Amino acid sequence: MAFDFVAGCLGGCAGVLVGHPFDTVKVHLQMQDVKNPIYRGTFHCISSLVRTDGVKSLYRGMSSPLMGISVVNAIVFGVYGNVQRQMVDSNSLYSHFIAGCVSGFAQSIVCSPMELAKTRMQLQHMDPKAPQYKSPIECIRHIIQTDGFKGGFRGLGMTALRDVPGFAAYFVSYEWLMSLKEKPSVPHALTAGGLAGIASWLISYPTDVIKTLLQADGMSSAPVYKGAWDCAVRNYNKDGLHFFFRGLNSTIIRAFPANAACFYVVACILGLTKRANLDMELQTTDQLAISRVPISAEMPLSYLHRYDKERHEVREKRYTMVKILQSLGAFNEAVCHSEIEDLAHEFYPENDNDFKYYVFEDERIKIRELCGDND
Repeated sequence: MAFDFVAGCLGGCAGVLVGHPFDTVKVHLQMQDVKNPIYRGTFHCISSLVRTDGVKSLYRGMSSPLMGISVVNAIVFGVYGNVQRQMVDSNSLYSHFIAGCVSGFAQSIVCSPMELAKTRMQLQHMDPKAPQYKSPIECIRHIIQTDGFKGGFRGLGMTALRDVPGFAAYFVSYEWLMSLKEKPSVPHALTAGGLAGIASWLISYPTDVIKTLLQADGMSSAPVYKGAWDCAVRNYNKDGLHFFFRGLNSTIIRAFPANAACFYVVACILGLTKRANLDMELQTTDQLAISRVPISAEMPLSYLHRYDKERHEVREKRYTMVKILQSLGAFNEAVCHSEIEDLAHEFYPENDNDFKYYVFEDERIKIRELCGDND
């Protein structure tokens, strides 16, 4: 529904605000020469950038991902949800894996030019000969004018190669972590999101390093690399395996709080919907099994994160049976045992227990044994 997209978009913006300084550090660490490094590590890089150009240096190029985050999140959540619902078993980890792969590929098309502009704006101060851009739009416009429309999508292949397994790992690990508790709390959900973000980066980081170098290549001169394979081989021969993990520490440090911030904002937005007593549409594996569930103030946030399909179906069966029983006769009239038994076995064929009769009195139904209620 609409508020799901709003919550996701605002949560993504919060993640960018928290995580962008670490992304800037990651890019600087990835670009430096391993044998003659400028920075000794993550925190040395942060202190050096702040000392040289102030805190604003940590937020260079942030407007590009911040402007596009609403589009990216709409694509990710929209594609992911639709693909997942088309799967035979939408709650299986396999379904989350496939949906994550498809959503990752779809959003990489939008992310590639955004990250191209972000990377070049983050690094432009390091090369006096490089064009100095004032905004991501100006950067992309200049690239297209210089290198053509294809130049605006430089690094698209590596972005897709990063995001397809990256989003698959993210959604699978998140769903698995959430399934560890029957009713996960908000802190558990935030922790699951943070750890899922780390898992995603561990899977896709080597690809991200190559992607960054390709997008930064040719800022002030002719491109050095012929392609992704040439970039990987030349840098591996020069720096070894360490090349593929430049800046990993800053990325891991950034991944947890960025994802935690994202989930926290999503939780706040969904909390507002509870106060307004809005309805949430829940889609099960059956295309016709769509229910509207009132979100009360007492409902834990974990209910919004984890929908228990079996428990919800039991509630629906009980509610339907009660309505049928109410139509069988007037109040204060006992309903015969055989009719109740037939109804009970129709709705609960797996239950072999004896079913007692039901008595209607004072416009209330006393439901015994079958529904497990006392009044």
